[in-house]
Amino acid sequence: MRFFFVRHGQTDYNAQGRVQGHIDIPLNELGRWQAERVGERLKSYEIGGIIASDLARASDTARAIAAHHSEQTLLTTQLLREINYGAFEGMQFPEIESTYPEEYLQWREGEIDYTPPGAESIYEQRARGRKALMWVQEHCPDCDVVVVAHGGILRSLIANLLDLGIEQQNRFHFDNTSLSVVTKTPRGMALMLLNDSSHLKDRSPYP
Repeated sequence: MRFFFVRHGQTDYNAQGRVQGHIDIPLNELGRWQAERVGERLKSYEIGGIIASDLARASDTARAIAAHHSEQTLLTTQLLREINYGAFEGMQFPEIESTYPEEYLQWREGEIDYTPPGAESIYEQRARGRKALMWVQEHCPDCDVVVVAHGGILRSLIANLLDLGIEQQNRFHFDNTSLSVVTKTPRGMALMLLNDSSHLKDRSPYP
């Protein structure tokens, strides 16, 4: 069994440096192109399932992948949504810093026990990640599955599979439409690829 983890394509909020969280922002022009490119990259694989966050930026990225796998039905779930950033959502970092200076400092320093006002804690997100993995494996047992989601929840999913602590999961980074692969081996789950976006290097119409 292989997990093909894909972060969604770019949105205007990504380009503007705004915190998205649960806000449902669509892909922008570059994001749609990125989605097509990762779809092209994965078209030759025998995929047993395609599952995505129900937020448009992820589900639309997944549709670009599913276009090359007509035998598969795209499934979506709220379990794969980005972490809820509460009061910080929709704001740029300078706005957060000026509005919530003390909270911003704790957040940017990566204090594990700090949760923004009205947000989901990293412990709640980690538990949701475990539920998401169970849901994915129920729908696609022992098959190669594409999971399209968001940077924050992808960190949790991969850390859960590799039995890493919460402190370690924040060391992962995922670019838009990057591909990461975790494979089931006789010795357990193994990270085979991380944050690879080589499919975006060729013939990009963007600077």
